[in-house]
Amino acid sequence: MRRLEKKDYGLVYELYKDLDYFFPLIVAVLLDEQEGAVFVDHVNSPSMAYVEHAFGFSQIFGNSSKLNGFLESWTSWLLREKQFRTEKVRLYSPPPSGSFLTETKSVALSERQRFYLDPDRFSKQRERSCSNIPADIKGRKLTKDDLDDIENTFHVVTRFWRNPDDFLEKANPYLITYQNKFASLCYSAATADGYAEIDVVTLPEYRKLGLARHAVTGFIENCHEAGICPLWDCFTNNEGSVALAAAVGFMPRNPPYNFFTINK
Repeated sequence: MRRLEKKDYGLVYELYKDLDYFFPLIVAVLLDEQEGAVFVDHVNSPSMAYVEHAFGFSQIFGNSSKLNGFLESWTSWLLREKQFRTEKVRLYSPPPSGSFLTETKSVALSERQRFYLDPDRFSKQRERSCSNIPADIKGRKLTKDDLDDIENTFHVVTRFWRNPDDFLEKANPYLITYQNKFASLCYSAATADGYAEIDVVTLPEYRKLGLARHAVTGFIENCHEAGICPLWDCFTNNEGSVALAAAVGFMPRNPPYNFFTINK
């Protein structure tokens, strides 16, 4: 297993971009939009690759017939030596990759679901949700002057993005205020190849008021203006997230997939 230099990430991007399971956080590393590391079996002509985002999200992919040799060094690095820099690795494992980890006791197995926006459902749901918004709920795009307050309130500006300017320009953040106070924020954890990975956060004191739905709706409209397709991905046992996705107009297109967590 060899670590690639950034100038060679394009080789792995070509390997990745046609996969059925496409994750913007992985592509953001390959396109050098966000920080991370890329490892391959062969530097000049990779057939297997492992991409690890600086936040810990990761994926192994490539020609499964050539998995064995790469797998041995990868599992040693990840499970025995634990050389990753984050506190934990969060491994996307749609089939067939990662299935071998289901029998590994030190690895936590869970299940996630990818959702795609149904435009017709979104339009209908938006019409219903926006028809009678209370006056004390307001939504807007962010400006540069908001960034310090947003970071102090939600702590997300540099969670995934390199700097505040990248967050403002590429995350398409949309803010909901309740009684003139910051309450809910929807933004893209990664935006790559015309796709955005949705993340939404609502302060505890403002939950159960439907504010996240308004935040997501505004974010989707921002994405549409920018020609970006929003994606939703969450754990299947996160009932609130699954319900919110459906309420806005997202639908599953594929079966749920395995997701592994490896702690340091």
